[in-house]
Amino acid sequence: MCEPTEDLVRASAGNALEEVVTSVDLVARSSNFLYRLETASGAAYSLRVPRLRPPVLSPFWQHLQDVFGLRYGTQLLSVGPILRAVDEDGLLQAPRPVAGTTVGDRPAYIFTWLEGTSREPDEFPDSTEVHERLGEYVARLHLRTYDTYGTLTEQAIDPAEFVTRTNASMRDTIARFWSHRPDIGAWFERHAAATDPDVFAGHLAPIMPDISGNQFVYHAGTLAGVVDLDSYVVGPRELELAVVETCLTRPEDFRRGYESVLPLPRFAEFRAYCRFWMLVCEGAGDPDVDEFLTHRTYFA
Repeated sequence: MCEPTEDLVRASAGNALEEVVTSVDLVARSSNFLYRLETASGAAYSLRVPRLRPPVLSPFWQHLQDVFGLRYGTQLLSVGPILRAVDEDGLLQAPRPVAGTTVGDRPAYIFTWLEGTSREPDEFPDSTEVHERLGEYVARLHLRTYDTYGTLTEQAIDPAEFVTRTNASMRDTIARFWSHRPDIGAWFERHAAATDPDVFAGHLAPIMPDISGNQFVYHAGTLAGVVDLDSYVVGPRELELAVVETCLTRPEDFRRGYESVLPLPRFAEFRAYCRFWMLVCEGAGDPDVDEFLTHRTYFA
């Protein structure tokens, strides 16, 4: 999608808020165009406009649709369960939905603006306080267990299907994006296709499959809020833990925070499979498979 003009964003947001929008700043481009808005009353909001257009999705968003049933472009309408969980736990803040609108022919979503310092790298800051709070935040969400998995609002998929559905999605992505890398296809057939489904059947909870340091904001030296709610689903906690491990700079502090709530599982049983999924979802580049699967392996 071409970047919307400032005038179009201003008019669409102003109509939805029923207030004059005095400032429009584009602050990020990822799966959404993310804007910071200010109004004549001095209020600040965020506006998210999806950049992708189904059925042409990135490998990551296609996977979330294939495996969890998450519908890109409308998922921000269903973040109520994660907001309630964040409120109940009281560790972090999260933006609140305010209004829906359209920008051109795209849906767009207005949330309250969450103050704090944002971060570009995937890695979390080198801070004990950040990692302990992150570990506790993730673990408290993992206390909310489910018998089946899916989206935040509908869990209808048997956990025994997770590996089968994930493998089908990965096989399609490899055919579309990695045909020039036969070693990736070979690793899939040799290892991923032989994965025991029971590895992921034991602990289903709210997870962020792309969790990283740039999904949060920071204040006074610690984690202050979670700002990216798009990809939250109900799924195996092992997937989120394998992803977050690659972003830690103080793993033992993360462990301390997590294990103040729950014991960490054994990563050796699921790490390679989940990291291979991460590699496949990259959809581009020239990664060294062995290095990708083994860098930053902190937990047994």
